Amino acid sequence: MKIHFYRITGTILLIVIGALIWLSNLGIIFIAWYRDWPVILIIIGVIGLIKHIIKR
Repeated sequence: MKIHFYRITGTILLIVIGALIWLSNLGIIFIAWYRDWPVILIIIGVIGLIKHIIKR
């Protein structure tokens, strides 16, 4: 059951990142990737922390 949750979380993260890149390329939102890329690392870290808390 936990493995299923982790796969869904990773999949959702990839979908969100892909959607942000796509919307940025279409000009709907403006994301300066050279400036905003650390946010992706923060999100990955938060997800990892949540996984660790749930695992306990």
